[in-house]
Amino acid sequence: FRDAATGTVVERARSLFPGLGFAAGYKVVQRVYKFGGQPFVKDALASSGQGAFDALVGKRNSKSFMHALAGSIVGVGEVALLPLDVLKIRAQTNPEALRGKGMVQLFWKEGSGLY
Repeated sequence: FRDAATGTVVERARSLFPGLGFAAGYKVVQRVYKFGGQPFVKDALASSGQGAFDALVGKRNSKSFMHALAGSIVGVGEVALLPLDVLKIRAQTNPEALRGKGMVQLFWKEGSGLY
């Protein structure tokens, strides 16, 4: 913050919240994926295997089972978004290491190290 103390209001505000861009990007993508993806997965499960779920857990419980399974599938898939969270943490703890680097460059350089 001391480096930005003589800067503009925007520069001072940005210095208070390093990693905000990654954090906002991660949360938006995460919410869209989680809350937008689960209904699609549930509908796909219902259209392809409703009878199998009825036979497996009974007609009364099959809807709840499909919702739980869809949520589990989406939750497992959310692992793909973890590199954005890692970048957010790195930007908050060491913003100089990421300064001037683009998303593609960071993913290329870090590779599986982001997991």
